[in-house]
Amino acid sequence: MCRKLSVVMCAVLAVFIVGFSTPSQPSASAAPIPIASQLGKTVEIQSAKQPQEQLVMQPPIRITVEIPGLPAAMPLYKLTAARAPVDFLNENLDKARLPQLRLDKNSYVARGGSDNEQGLRAFIDLKSGDAEFIPNLGEVVKSAGQVKGLDKERAAGLARAAFMDERFIPKDATELRLVEPVVIFGGANTNSGAIAKFGETRREPAQMMTIVPAVRYAGGFKVYGLGSHAVVTLNNDGAIIGAVRRWSMASVAELVKPSVTAEMVRSEILRQLQPMVISKGTNAVVDKVEIAYYDNNKELLQPVYHFEATVQPSNRRISPIRVSGFVPISTPREPIPDLTKRTEGPTPGKLTTSNPELSRSGIGGIGGGPTASNITLGEYANRDWPNDNGYISMSYAFLNGLNYLNSIVPGWTPRTTRTQWYEAWPSQVVGPSSKYYMNAVNVAYTVPHGDWLINTTLSNYGDLWYVPNIGTGGNPGFGAAAGGKLATWVIMSCEVIPSFYDRANEIGGSGNGYDAFNAWWGVFQGLHNVLGFRTIMFYPDDNTNWAFGYVASLGGDVNAAWFQEIAAYHGGDGTYPSQHLNGNPQVHYDRASSIVDGRNLGQSIYAVGAQSASGTLWNFWMGN
Repeated sequence: MCRKLSVVMCAVLAVFIVGFSTPSQPSASAAPIPIASQLGKTVEIQSAKQPQEQLVMQPPIRITVEIPGLPAAMPLYKLTAARAPVDFLNENLDKARLPQLRLDKNSYVARGGSDNEQGLRAFIDLKSGDAEFIPNLGEVVKSAGQVKGLDKERAAGLARAAFMDERFIPKDATELRLVEPVVIFGGANTNSGAIAKFGETRREPAQMMTIVPAVRYAGGFKVYGLGSHAVVTLNNDGAIIGAVRRWSMASVAELVKPSVTAEMVRSEILRQLQPMVISKGTNAVVDKVEIAYYDNNKELLQPVYHFEATVQPSNRRISPIRVSGFVPISTPREPIPDLTKRTEGPTPGKLTTSNPELSRSGIGGIGGGPTASNITLGEYANRDWPNDNGYISMSYAFLNGLNYLNSIVPGWTPRTTRTQWYEAWPSQVVGPSSKYYMNAVNVAYTVPHGDWLINTTLSNYGDLWYVPNIGTGGNPGFGAAAGGKLATWVIMSCEVIPSFYDRANEIGGSGNGYDAFNAWWGVFQGLHNVLGFRTIMFYPDDNTNWAFGYVASLGGDVNAAWFQEIAAYHGGDGTYPSQHLNGNPQVHYDRASSIVDGRNLGQSIYAVGAQSASGTLWNFWMGN
């Protein structure tokens, strides 16, 4: 079988080398791009050099598992909106001493604030039946640490009871299964002189809350996609303080006969992964192929093949990424994601000047002008985007999620305007030019690839920026104290925010978990939040990005929303041995981590007010 597999692989790769047009890469002789600094001088950003032969070599992709055989026919499920869980949410809102839901146009809303920018606690879309109940970390930290952390067994039991409540998850032709509870920890540190200035002190790490995700199975096969996700979030007393329901009613519509063979699936996996391994020295190992279903959160559950691969970059300083993809078993009735499909819309603009206001050319680089009530967004796509569309699709998914409600009910939420849409360079993050880029917008969104406190801007190997270089050595940080506007930074990249736990258990480290804060003091010059990951993430991840953008737009706690959505979409992901921690323990993919100014706990993405440099920072993280 191994010899046959090798023959098939060689034949397929030969087809790709001949028939697949290899996207262009920066050559070793590429000219530097002049960047005029605000001091009137000229500096040069050099393109990272890669050997020329990478243009013609096909990097290795290995499939190490068998393609499972399909049944003669598989059910196609029809989806209908589930009944709005008004009674279920009101009951738990009441227990938490929060306002009850009230009807607002085509939705039910519970707010703790007086406007549509802050304080949202619960929301139900009456058309889709989707529901959100968002915790508030500003409230959670007040009691956490005073009460013993909720153990996982009790958390699972309480969550199971909630999921069995048909007011929340109605019974249908599919099966709901619980995955291991995800514990959220948090701790705080105070900067030098901050005790006198703010009256705040450090907080020892403690269990904050526990999120229990549910996974859907149809006919015994796991369901992936934008829909079919649910979580229950519990405080340390066991009370429900949060929930997600993106889960429609399913019924069997008809049987679908497969039209693909194992060889066709193998070829399709290779085709979809090829752009991700184009850089010399990058390799991919496909170690999971399964029969599954896909839910677009529309009208159908469609049978598919689902595959996962680990992509290892040539630059070993950069973390591997975990890739997830799908292959339809027959002609799809609704779109099924394809890793090579191009996203419609303007592509990112070229960086040609230190100050984008000096050159208004290029619709891609400069978005629409902001208005007084708009939140401004800057997105910076890895320069390998012509080869790998994931950088583009994730950026659009986040933007579209932020503006989804406003697109169907104008004015329901403040609109987010993408005023910067550029190819990524380190100078946008570190150095004097950053004031004209990331620090000129309210929300910044950067993409892979990364590792502890570093990130590439060219593919998975080149032009890195370093968090410890921000706000030090004459480089400005972010926020009003650095003369800018940035309030929230989303780092959609692997492992860039190591947590207190990671620093305390770091191979060769000091053993002091408070080292997790050291690199961030210079960054938080009035900045409110940084959201990201402490472990390897799945890439690309359009569904999570859309869902987080959508929930953030509702006006609830942006940090709590981040953790709930990551748990909803990735709580049941697999594990890998950590390359950073003592003993190389198994850690889960997509474990989120965030750094938050202590003054901004519980605030929404619309909280963009100017403030001084941070005196107290909180780190929240998902446990292993």
